[in-house]
Amino acid sequence: MKALDTPVLLALLEGDAAARDTIRRLRGHELATTEANLLELTALAGMAGSRGAAARRSAIARLRRKLTVLPIDARAIEECGRRLTAKDGPRVPLHLLAIWGALEANGCDELFTVGPPVPGNWRFRVTQLTRSKRK
Repeated sequence: MKALDTPVLLALLEGDAAARDTIRRLRGHELATTEANLLELTALAGMAGSRGAAARRSAIARLRRKLTVLPIDARAIEECGRRLTAKDGPRVPLHLLAIWGALEANGCDELFTVGPPVPGNWRFRVTQLTRSKRK
């Protein structure tokens, strides 16, 4: 299972060519994200203002139907505690811990992101994407 982080999902919604190319290369793999990532997308769409809001909500709904949405549940929280060391914890935002725990609890083998490095001892690999400017 390959997971897509919020910046990658946002790039897809914006028509970013590098993100689209990555998704094409991942054909045949189960693609996933978490409830927290979808919450972030929904919040970003809401903050963008009322103009185009219906189109943004519709695009997120279409994207959601194409992905496995992983829960932030007790198993995710347990994996956070198991995978992070004391030096990792205080510097990591809680929503990221929840996301990574959900990936770990559900057997994700790779996370695609444009974010900072992922601290801790996780079993999934992290692949950094570079967004393109062309559409």
